Amino acid sequence: MRGTWIGRLRAGTKSLISDRRGNAFMLTAAAIIPVIGFVGSAVDIGRAYMTQLRLQQACDAGVLAGRRAMGGATYDEAAEAEADKMFNFNFPEAKYGASGILFSSEAVNASDVAGQASAVLPTSLMFMFGKDEFRLSVDCTAKLEISNVDVMLVLDVTGSMSRKADSSDDDTKIEALRGAAINFFDTLTTADIGDGRLRFGVVPYSSSVNVGGILAAKNVNWLADEVRLPSRTPKTEIVYTETDFDESSINDVHNEDVFDKDLGKCKGGLPADTTPQPGQPNANLTEQYVDADGNRISTYDVERTYSYYKYKQFENNKGQCREGRYIASFVRTSTQVITETPTKVFDGEYRYEDRIFDTRPLKAGSTMESDTGDEGALVTTSWGGCIIERGTTPFTHTQTAPDDAFDMDIDLVPTGDVDTQWKLFLPDVTYNRNQVNPYWSTSNIRDFVEQGGDYAACPVAAMNLTTMTAASRDTFVSYINSLQPRGYTYHDAGMAWGARLLSPTGLFADENATADNGRPISRHVVFMTDGEMVTPRANLSHQGQERSLPRVGATSDDNAVARHNNRFTQLCRSARQRGMTIWVVSFGVGSNSNLNSCASSGQAFEADNAAELNQQFQAIARQISKLRLSQ
Repeated sequence: MRGTWIGRLRAGTKSLISDRRGNAFMLTAAAIIPVIGFVGSAVDIGRAYMTQLRLQQACDAGVLAGRRAMGGATYDEAAEAEADKMFNFNFPEAKYGASGILFSSEAVNASDVAGQASAVLPTSLMFMFGKDEFRLSVDCTAKLEISNVDVMLVLDVTGSMSRKADSSDDDTKIEALRGAAINFFDTLTTADIGDGRLRFGVVPYSSSVNVGGILAAKNVNWLADEVRLPSRTPKTEIVYTETDFDESSINDVHNEDVFDKDLGKCKGGLPADTTPQPGQPNANLTEQYVDADGNRISTYDVERTYSYYKYKQFENNKGQCREGRYIASFVRTSTQVITETPTKVFDGEYRYEDRIFDTRPLKAGSTMESDTGDEGALVTTSWGGCIIERGTTPFTHTQTAPDDAFDMDIDLVPTGDVDTQWKLFLPDVTYNRNQVNPYWSTSNIRDFVEQGGDYAACPVAAMNLTTMTAASRDTFVSYINSLQPRGYTYHDAGMAWGARLLSPTGLFADENATADNGRPISRHVVFMTDGEMVTPRANLSHQGQERSLPRVGATSDDNAVARHNNRFTQLCRSARQRGMTIWVVSFGVGSNSNLNSCASSGQAFEADNAAELNQQFQAIARQISKLRLSQ
């Protein structure tokens, strides 16, 4: 019985082992739990990875937006709000199934904005194994960097800048420009420079540009020793004034006294003789010449009778003592030498004509004198630093500048040829005679200093490229605040000198071509103006006085504007060809085809009011610098 039971068990077990029907189901049932664990882990971890990636991207976008909105070194509430806005846009609430989403950002220094973001992501399958959620967190940092950057601010400081761009503005345009330029400086100097180099230059322009100090410091021979200007010469006559008298070889021959009057009885004590009085001289000129100082020296042989009263006693015919007055005289011969100094006396007319002035004393920092004042008065002239362009050749508003228009050449270094040199701008000896030909006139025309207003404006001295950091802020602010609005609008003057001071191949190639670290240099012209060209021929400008001494060749004021615009656009093209990026900001004037064509592609900006001007300067500063993620 026992064997039968055991045998049946053995046989059943053997049959079960050898029977494979239903094994797959059993194995699957046994394996389903670990499979669910593996698949669930893959799905949830994949979701967590993708969500963290999106969280990182949103964090990066947020700090980039915050740093971009950061003005200068100040990370204010507005900049932080921009960072939050950009983060929320890229990682909206619950879009990825996450909750507890947090984002914060702050400036860690003047150039960096750091952020932190976190979120909680629930699991889809792993909760069955006790993993309910993933806690995700990321860090991000946006850094504003500069390598080697040269920035030349070419700034319109004409008379119209004294007005407001918009009636709602608190500031005039020049005040708004000062603030925008300072904030621009702050943004760039608070970027991370490392071993890079940041240099700033400024060219204020109106009727001319004040670059004389820069040129003289580099090479005083780049400035001509003479300048030809429309001026005037007084008509004068010479009047001699006796300044010295010498008499020698004096010989007196006395005549016999002649009784004149009986004065009465003798009283004792006669009156003293009177002083001899000279009569009309009889002078014979024996020699006359003009000495080295211009004095006239005359020598005369002179004969002159002197007479006087003499008192003495005499006896009358009755033997009585009487007192009498006698006329005494003597003839004096002598040699007289008279020195007379010449004086020019105005003779009522002026010759309005071109004159050549010796400017060597001015180049040396001294003054010069000229007889161009009222009625030929001497005028003492000092030089303010503005220049008249070097030699040019007229070309129309549609023609390309010829090779001998040296004023259009950005890079030409002056030689001994005076046409390649710049002339001194001297408004106090310059007169608008309103025609090319000279003439005589009794009219007392005002010189350009006396005319005042926007005529013959000479701006603040330009600042050549100078290495600057945040520590240089006070120097930059002081300079920018010195800008004053006055003068007419000559864009070509500003662009020519902005390009010359920035060019790596011209006047300052030894300073501009390379940087000490050997890396490339990014060169930028930021050109700001509030108006179109205004170039009256009656004005004294960087091209001289067109109405009296034509250089540009304009036939009317409108034609002058057209010719100057053509020069401006060609100078812009020359600057771009030398690798300069030109940013143009039109302030309060709307779109302008000439200005837009000057700008590098996509770099023309418009500002209708003071706030927009600051925004556009900030936008340019951020594009000049390199905003990148450092974490």
